[in-house]
Amino acid sequence: MASGGDGGDRRQHPKDLRHLLKFCIEQTISEDAPGSSGVQEMTQERRQWLSEAFSSMTRDPIEDMKKCIRILIEDSDSSEELKQNALESLTDMCESIDLAQDFHKIGGYALLPHILQDQQQDIRWRAGEFMANLFQNNPYCQKAALETNLIPLLIDVIDNDPNEDPRVKALYAISCLTRGFPDAQKAFTTSDGFSVLMRAMESNIQRLKTKAAFLLRDFCIQELSNKDILCDMGMVEQLVGMLREEHSSFHEHLMGALLSVVTDHQRATQECARPEFELREILTERIAYLEGKEEFMEERQYAQDLLKICFTPENQEQIER
Repeated sequence: MASGGDGGDRRQHPKDLRHLLKFCIEQTISEDAPGSSGVQEMTQERRQWLSEAFSSMTRDPIEDMKKCIRILIEDSDSSEELKQNALESLTDMCESIDLAQDFHKIGGYALLPHILQDQQQDIRWRAGEFMANLFQNNPYCQKAALETNLIPLLIDVIDNDPNEDPRVKALYAISCLTRGFPDAQKAFTTSDGFSVLMRAMESNIQRLKTKAAFLLRDFCIQELSNKDILCDMGMVEQLVGMLREEHSSFHEHLMGALLSVVTDHQRATQECARPEFELREILTERIAYLEGKEEFMEERQYAQDLLKICFTPENQEQIER
């Protein structure tokens, strides 16, 4: 009895030589099934596909990475399109955690400052994306990045690059480098990283503002002592001040960040409750303004939570003393 078939000729290449061999055997059995006329000539389409599949299984990815590095760092005559394709190829290859580690082992991290500072913005933003890809969920590569001192270079891009995309991608790379890696978090904060995030949130680039608010929130969730640093810097007052600006979709992320600062942190809640900040009035007005607006339901909940946490009788007593 025939089983529920495989849906016809599959075009996905086998994962490795063992799967390729299995595929070839299965195809041979299928083509030589009883009732067939014996050996049949392989179609040109099947021949081409099989050739490409076999080629992809036998190529050396390390050599491919070295070739891409040479195009990006050594070949001054390479076209911009060729450089972009090389960087995209590296990004695709380093989706594999093992190959991402191999990229460091072959000296590839020497390339990173070079492409972060390339004259072409299309190379610079792809550099940030590539670095994020290297660091994400990869402790080996996170540690290697910290040892290579890449954080100051990424901060410089976030602060000073003249184009939007490289700044956004550099902040994304910082996010991937610091996530779940306390040593990188500490290196970022000691490099005045919270001021970098504040400047990003004060920019007119919506994606940069949003990513900065998310990262600030993550830092407060991952490490309680970061909230003390924010209080010392006067950042609570700055965040409250930004809520006074004309309402926008960014305020949802700003409220979420402020909520993460005050949660389980008495000093921050008392800062927020200072009468001169007028946060109670801001939150009360915002809750009323957002009532019935479904797209702002989460922001309204953040405002309600902030009101409940910051303006308790205990906080009011502390402030009045």
